[in-house]
Amino acid sequence: MRSTNFRALLPLLIVMVLVTSALGTDKPKDNVLTLHGEIMDSQCGFNVHSEGHSHDLMTKSKLNGTRNGAACTQHCVKEMGGSYVLVAQKDVYKLEDQEKPELFAGKKVKITGRVDTNTHLLHIVTIDEEK
Repeated sequence: MRSTNFRALLPLLIVMVLVTSALGTDKPKDNVLTLHGEIMDSQCGFNVHSEGHSHDLMTKSKLNGTRNGAACTQHCVKEMGGSYVLVAQKDVYKLEDQEKPELFAGKKVKITGRVDTNTHLLHIVTIDEEK
């Protein structure tokens, strides 16, 4: 009798396990977006040494020759361990590719790419400078 009950419940148990595991899957959601913003270093982008996602502190002090946003971005990435990010309004996106943005350091850009909404990581498909 006992094995008959188990055999009757087995398909139900299998379905419950499959449904539970499917609901528990935390897959990143990718969205394709076109974003407009500035390529900055992660320190300035995340307000580590300046407020308002700006290069003000570094450029006003001309620390290590950082006279403008491009020089500040390059200095912070190459000399201070930062990484390139996109600051679009008040949002900061980590950039998966760190080679393409180097050409646009400190510049306004338009980026089309896939965004992982869980991590705010942006995979660049196209990047163009905005005039």
